[in-house]
Amino acid sequence: MDNGGMHNNPLIVPILALLHDTPEGMSEHELIARLMKEGDHFIEQASSANLALFQKHFLVMNALYQIQDSMLEWGMSLQIDPLLIKFVASKDATPSAGMDISANEPLRRYYLDWDNLHETTASDVSHLLSGFWDRYYAIDKQAEALQRLGLSGSENLNWEIIQRRYRELITLHHPDKGGEQAIFIEIREAYELLKKHYTPVD
Repeated sequence: MDNGGMHNNPLIVPILALLHDTPEGMSEHELIARLMKEGDHFIEQASSANLALFQKHFLVMNALYQIQDSMLEWGMSLQIDPLLIKFVASKDATPSAGMDISANEPLRRYYLDWDNLHETTASDVSHLLSGFWDRYYAIDKQAEALQRLGLSGSENLNWEIIQRRYRELITLHHPDKGGEQAIFIEIREAYELLKKHYTPVD
């Protein structure tokens, strides 16, 4: 097992800068997109697109868990959740906010072990597509849907909040009231996608 050192991951500094400049946090999808837009933080050496995506995801998660470990001694914690990554004071850290380190220990160990990056092949990733990556892509789409409804980065999100926001937007953009049909349909699609991931409130 090769846990390496903090200096081995070139994404730590740019991720720290992005999180500092975005105190409200961002999704993993947004973080990767901004890293790619900023510069050549990712060196493309993969033999397939799927493997390249896995490597980007791994490097980001490795950096995030290293940052999380280093922040604890300063009374800070890093929330690591696919839909919201941000700094919070340790006193505000809750298990539901993606900061229960003991519960996340298997993931943490996986992403801090550099062997899992170096030894994963295109064939391995293809096998992962039937499980882990299906869930990963679903989370990615979920983040886009929340952004479409203006709920990206919202805390304590539940189905009641999503429904209320949906009704506000659907009323505002309804074609019968002068709204654009394309936007109306996008809102409806986002709502239907989120319905699959959130439990309705009784």
